[in-house]
Amino acid sequence: MFLKVIAAIIIGFFSQSIYALSLSIPKSIVDNAISKKFPKEKLSIALDKPTTKFIKDSQKIELCGIWLSKISQHKGDFCIDTQLNWNKSKGNVEISKVNILKITLGEEKEISNALAATLNSTLLTLFDGTSIYHAPEIIGKNLEGIEITDSSLRLKF
Repeated sequence: MFLKVIAAIIIGFFSQSIYALSLSIPKSIVDNAISKKFPKEKLSIALDKPTTKFIKDSQKIELCGIWLSKISQHKGDFCIDTQLNWNKSKGNVEISKVNILKITLGEEKEISNALAATLNSTLLTLFDGTSIYHAPEIIGKNLEGIEITDSSLRLKF
């Protein structure tokens, strides 16, 4: 009788875990993947030195760094927040729905409208679709959801 109860518990556990498999990816792995994508450059604007903050309440990642205009020699800080998207065909977690939070010209100075327009288009196009994690082939590509915690991403298969 005791063995039947233990067997039932084990079978129940494994049957539940088949439908509720999740993979936790530590922030350090995501940070490392993002750092490898930098510096990014487009339209003579370079982006570098990324830092991230995982925001559990809004289920977004905040990404900040520095920008540099190679033509005007201006530089400053930027911050965006982004949601994450699952690219099923590639098995990648990607940046999507980029929202610009802040663009400054060193020491919080205002930037010109022309430079702001260039920076806006550069930030939006450089980040959208950027892969931050590739799921191992053994896990498969059918993801049910992505949860952001303060210290990790949780992929729910």
